[in-house]
Parts: sequence; structure tokens; C-alpha cells
Amino acid sequence: MNKSAAGVALGLLSLHFWLALPTYHGFITTLMIGSVVCFFFRWRLLIYIGIGACLANLAATSYLKNVQLAFIEPRNITIVGEVSSLLNHKKPDTLFDFVTSEMRSSDIRASKTLRVRLGWSEQVNIPEMKQGERWQLQVRLRPPHGRVNSAGYDRERQYVGQGIHATGVVLSGIRLAPSQHTLSGLRQSIFDAAVDYTEGLSHRGYLLALGFGFRGALDAKDWGILRDSGLAHLMAISGLHIGLAIMLGWWSGGILRNLVGDWPYAIWLPLWLGLAIGALYAWLAGFTLPTQRALLMSMVALVLLRFRIIWPGWQILLLVFAVSLALDPLASYRAGFWLSFAAVTVIALAYAGGVRFEGHAGLGVYQRWYGKWQALILLQLSLLVLMLPVQWLWFGGFSPWAPLINLLAVPWVSVTTVPLVLAAIVFSPIEQMAMVCWQLANTALTPVLWLAQWTQGGWWTLADSQGNWVVGVVVMAVLLWMLPVRRFIGLLVTLSIVVLLWNKPLFLFSDPKAELSGRSPAADRWQVDLLDVGHGLAVLISTRNRSVLYDTGNQWPGGSIASAVIEPVLKQRGQATLDGLILSHADSDHAAGADYLEVAFDPEWKRSSDFRAGYQACIRGEQWQWHSLSFRVLWPPKQVARAANPHSCVIEVRQFSGMNEGTGVSLLLTGDIDAVSELLLARLEPGLSPDILLVPHHGSRSSSTATWLEQMGWLGNMSPKYALVSVARFNPWQLPSGEVRQRYLDKGIEWLSTAESGQVTLAIEGGEIEVVRYRQDRKAAWFRPAIPPP
Repeated sequence: MNKSAAGVALGLLSLHFWLALPTYHGFITTLMIGSVVCFFFRWRLLIYIGIGACLANLAATSYLKNVQLAFIEPRNITIVGEVSSLLNHKKPDTLFDFVTSEMRSSDIRASKTLRVRLGWSEQVNIPEMKQGERWQLQVRLRPPHGRVNSAGYDRERQYVGQGIHATGVVLSGIRLAPSQHTLSGLRQSIFDAAVDYTEGLSHRGYLLALGFGFRGALDAKDWGILRDSGLAHLMAISGLHIGLAIMLGWWSGGILRNLVGDWPYAIWLPLWLGLAIGALYAWLAGFTLPTQRALLMSMVALVLLRFRIIWPGWQILLLVFAVSLALDPLASYRAGFWLSFAAVTVIALAYAGGVRFEGHAGLGVYQRWYGKWQALILLQLSLLVLMLPVQWLWFGGFSPWAPLINLLAVPWVSVTTVPLVLAAIVFSPIEQMAMVCWQLANTALTPVLWLAQWTQGGWWTLADSQGNWVVGVVVMAVLLWMLPVRRFIGLLVTLSIVVLLWNKPLFLFSDPKAELSGRSPAADRWQVDLLDVGHGLAVLISTRNRSVLYDTGNQWPGGSIASAVIEPVLKQRGQATLDGLILSHADSDHAAGADYLEVAFDPEWKRSSDFRAGYQACIRGEQWQWHSLSFRVLWPPKQVARAANPHSCVIEVRQFSGMNEGTGVSLLLTGDIDAVSELLLARLEPGLSPDILLVPHHGSRSSSTATWLEQMGWLGNMSPKYALVSVARFNPWQLPSGEVRQRYLDKGIEWLSTAESGQVTLAIEGGEIEVVRYRQDRKAAWFRPAIPPP
């Protein structure tokens, strides 16, 4: 059984390496030939891997077909289905999940189950919705999509893990049926009561997360505290809480068994009651991944106990891992899946390695407590070190305070807060008792969150260049754990020295050319990164692992491109500061993140084309040098109070030799200049001929005039080779203009759009330009099909 479970799991996980799904006939042919060969040679493991790969292919194919079905009708369509999100009636949410049962349009009417994530249009008054209600909605759907950058949140991957087939905007809606007589409606009504009972409590968001897995009441500050303290797993219904619920049921079942007496079936009351309470708590959480894993593992362990079968812990873990993947082959695209199983695996390894307390009657009180705390401390240190690779790969860092905070918080929350939350839910029909339990739970959380607040800003980011350190630390920790120090002192000292001197980075994302060649950054090597920021602009110019930023992208309530994209990319490269910050003009999609970046990265110098405190002028005639690059401002002629599109700061960036002589590849940054600015600039700079051109104003018809491009392109063979355009895939302005795009293509200029390619990186060395498109070249996957141009 171990071989079959491992083989199926490996086959399912192979989906992560598929760049495209195989054709039906090709897959069936390969499967048949492979099965015959494996059966003949008795390669049973390969047979199980093939079964897993078959399940993975079925799940991925079904997902993509549903995505294509959701986007087959580009016009507004009508869908009928059920609200699947838990919603707070005190604060109407603009986003919710919806499971369709029927789709209607002018020429089609089909019964189809799709999971879509919808948001209400700004022009519509948001009605009160509840989980389990049936609605008829008029929507405009689009396939799930997100920004693709070298670092930061990968929304497309998350949509795959959550099984979201489409996103869209709701234009109108009609409630068809209430939710009182469904399980989802019952969950919503219990949640509504909890929302009313917790009104005014200081830790309301955390309590709702602990009780129902509802995270909508936690704001960005709350998530920052949870991340920096390492308590994010504790403030939602996790496997730990399901285990506590099962233990509570087991304890209650033991009491009932003693009360019943000699009834023969009463012996199994603790088992069945524990499973029932665990399943009930998992249902309240919406059967999230951690709760599924914990419930499934508990079921396996208790059933084995029921039939007096003894299995080692690793065998149970392997079986649950394979079954969880088989039930949902796309679950491995979510961080929670890996964090959950990795944490349980580390705990199991620690227990097998001797991190446990086995007391006996001869020990005193002090010795027993010392042994228990020693085991807890070692367990937390094991989790910190051995979970480093998972934390690094999914979140780019870790909290060094996590062992200390969890050492104190986990026992306290487990013994006080979680039982009080469960009691509050049980006593929901009795208002006074429920309110008392919620208030006591709120009080019990106060010392935990007070302690967590001391860790704010304590998150340690791990750059990609520190990947070898992560691996080295984990390997050394395992070796120190497994090998006796006295006997292997020479080996351990040698390996420690190797790890300390292990300074060659695994990935040099600051220089894709160096990544390919394996060489160290050269003095004349530089690169341009057009970040995928949706509608807006952010361009990084880098050399010698230092960067200058041109524009900052947009912002929204509770977040910004600066924090969601620019900061992760810079920290992935190990850059804690910016050498320079340039704002082309004052529009929010170009300059909204300036305040955040000034605090987070403290630029040495700042320039803008309007009057800003602390900023130097970015107007025609200004020139400066930065490492091997020269910056020459070509437009606007003067500063203004507030820079609009025509006042965008236009800069030519070129490698220089000597003080003023520019040579090599050149880049022209244009902001959002319009046609008039282009014509005036053409007169002022008749010899302007960049190799890389940032397409003005996101490819709008108001820019990129034929006259300007003609003058730029007819000086020998020096016309632009690459046109970079920063644009959102589904923007309401239908940018870029097809006419403008064709104008560039007619001149033989390669068009590189963030809507089609995600982040675009151009690595420049010795006059050669190497292009990296992250959607196609770095993060290609079966769920990222080629995006056709507009």
C-alpha cells in the first residue's frame, strides 16, 4: 500500500511540471503503451505514477474546459446558482463566490456547475446576500487571471488551487430562494448570530476567524501582526483546532460512557463523538484544506484504533497525503496544502527523533515540567528550521519570533480561547450565555495579541540569492540531529565551514543573463524590468544589484502595487533600498505608491516633473550619471504644480563611456506623453533613436503618432528594436489600441506587452539584448495558456 500511495501522489504532483496538457489521443496512446510495458516488466511504482498522472490530467482538463465555457460568451450573460461564501451582514462584501447551476445568454441555455468569483458593480446598490441563497445574476465573466512577476502573489495559481473557473462583475441580481432549509444556510445563520454577539469586541475579527474560518474581518494590520509573529496558522481553524475538537469529543464521550455503564456499544462513544465534533467544527470552517487533512487523518487513526490495527505515523501521513491529492488534484497549488502537511511531517519527524516527553512515576514535579517545556521548545525550533524551505518558496521569508510566540500562544489558545469559542457557538440559541463565552474568549486573546504586537516588523525576507543558505541550514540541522557530535565532529565542522562560505546564489533574478550563463554580474551589464502592474506603470532599471525605479503603479483601499509587486521583487533580489525614484507625472496609476516606497526603501534621490517636497526637478536639460548609465531628461521644458499626461518626464537612459559620450543600448522612458508632446519632442530631438522604447500612454491612440515614429525610425538601422507597453489585460479603456500596435509591428518593432507576457525583463550586455517574458519563459504552466494579442 505504501508504494501505491507514494506512486499515485507522485503522479498527481507531476502536474506542476506540465507546461501544457497532452492531447486526448496522445495521452491515451502513451497510457496504453506505458501500461503494457510496466506490466510486462512489473514496474508497479510506474503503474501507480501513471494512475496519478491520469487523475491529474482529468482534473486539469476539466478545469480548463470549465474556464473556456465561462468565457465562451463575451457579452453579458445570466447565471443561476447558489452563493457559496460566508458573508457578513454587518458589512456587505463586494466579492463573493458563486456556484452556478445554469447559464443563459441570447442563444445558449445550459446546465453547468462552475465556481466563479464575483464582485458587484460600483453602479449597483449591494444587496444583502447570505450563503446558501439561490440567485439569478446578470454578469460579465472573464477567465481567471492575475499579474505574473518574478515575485509576489500569484493569483492565477491561487485560482487553480481554489477551483475558480471565472471572475466577473455583477450588473444586477434577483434572489430566487432563501437559505433557511440548507446546511449552508444553517452555517450562515450561526455566523450571523456570532457577528451580532461579538459587536464591539476588540478582537472580533480574530474570534470569527477562530470560530468559522472567516477572514474577511481581518485587515492588513491584523495580517501583518499574524505574519510577523508566526501566528497566522493559529488564528484560523487549522488542523490543530480540529484535533482539539476531536479530543474534546473524546473526553465527552468518555464521560458519557461511564454514565451509560455496561451498554456494549458505549465503549466506542469517545471515538464516534470525537469524530462527530471534529466534523462539525470542520463544517463550520467550510471544510478548508487544513481541516480536511486533520479530519481525514483523525478518521484513519481512529478507525485503525477501532479495528485494533497498528500503523506507524508516517504510513498514515502518506495515505492521507495521497487521498487528499486524489480527492482534489489541484489542491497542491495552494500554500495551505503544503504548510499543513509540512508542519505535520516535521512534528512526526521530531517525535521519531526523540523530541517528546516520556515521564514516569519516579520524576518529581519540577522534572516533569522541565521535560515537557524542553520538548515543546525543541519542537518549535524544529518547526522553525525544517519549515524554512516551504516558507521561503511560498512567502519569501520567515518569522524568527515564531518559536517563542507559538511556545506561549499555542497552549494558551488551545486551553482557553478555542474551547470558549466552541462553547459560544454551542450556546448560540441562548443569547446571554453565548455573549459571555464570546467576551471571555475575547479576553483570553488579549495577552496573545499583546505579545504578538511586539513582533511587528520582525519578518525576515529571504532573497533568492540566499537559497543555498536555507538548504544548508536545514541540512546542517538534520545532520546535527542525527549524527553524534563527538563521533562526527570533523565532518560537522567541515560542513559548517562549507555552509558559511556558501555564497554562490542559486538564482540571480537580478540578472537573467547571469542566471543563464552562471557568471557573476559584470560592470557593463544592466537590465530593464517592466513589471506587470495591471493598468499603470513601474519600470526597474538595475545594475550591480542596485536599482532605480521609474513610476510606482496604482493603489487601492488596503494595498498598492508598491507593496504587492515592487517590494516583493526588490526583496527577492536582496535589495533593501532604492538608489533612485523617478515619478513621470502625478496620475495615481503612476505615482500612487510613492509615499509607501519612500518609507520602505528610502531612495537616495528622487525626481519628478512637478513640485514635490524632497524631489529634484525632472525637466529638460537635467543630466546625471548612475554607475555605468547616463540619464538625460528630454521633456517637459519646466516644472508644474501638478504634472498631467503632457508633462510626463521623458528620460533617455544609455550606457556611457567618458563623461558625456553615450554609447551602447539606449532606453527611452516616456510616461504618458500625448501627441502634442511627441511632436514638440521630435523637433527638439531630431536624432532620437532608442533601442528600447516605452510605448507612451499604454498604447493609447492619443500617442505614438506616425510622424514621431517615422522620424525616430529612419536614421540608418537605429530604429527601436523593442516596444514595451504596460497595460492590464481586461481594462475598460480597451488599451492598447490595435491601430497603434499595428503601427509598431509594421516597422518591424517587437511588441512586448505585460498583458500578454507578464513581467518583461531585458538583460543588456555588450550591445546585446536578451528578452525574458515571465508568463512564457519563467512561469509557464498548463493553466497559463498563450494569450492572443487584442
